[in-house]
Amino acid sequence: MNIKTKKAKRFVYEGLGFPIVLVNVSLVQKRGVWTPAINYNKLQKEVLLALAHKPVALTGNEVHFIRAYFEMTLENFGRHFGVTHVAVLTWEKMGDKPGKINPTTELCIRLFILEKLKMSNQVFREAFREFDIEGIVKANKSPSTKTSRPLVLTGAHVPRRASARL
Repeated sequence: MNIKTKKAKRFVYEGLGFPIVLVNVSLVQKRGVWTPAINYNKLQKEVLLALAHKPVALTGNEVHFIRAYFEMTLENFGRHFGVTHVAVLTWEKMGDKPGKINPTTELCIRLFILEKLKMSNQVFREAFREFDIEGIVKANKSPSTKTSRPLVLTGAHVPRRASARL
């Protein structure tokens, strides 16, 4: 069986519920459709790490991905961050727009991601230092029609498959 492959400078992947731009990614053709030749489990972890360090507010779809990845119900997720399940649902309903999450709660969500991924203390400190609370406040006050830019993963952050055989 002849497997067709090619390299893409930019590929927009939406399989996690929001757009992720994969830069310099290998693609493989399956049933006539070009798809990234990557380890999707590792991609999810790389996306979580990128979300924890994202310089702008989390979107509703990103919050939904975080909650789903850690297999938490609306109630459990809300309880973990001191809000109701209705608040979490409201965030998630924002879709590709900023979730309008209280900035301190959003910081807690980002640190929660790092703790669950068992990141080092240095990574925690960096995430805390680089968190732009004023930027998040501005994003929460902006018109809700603005959508977030896609998350971009480049080079070393795009997980590769162990072998070219699929």
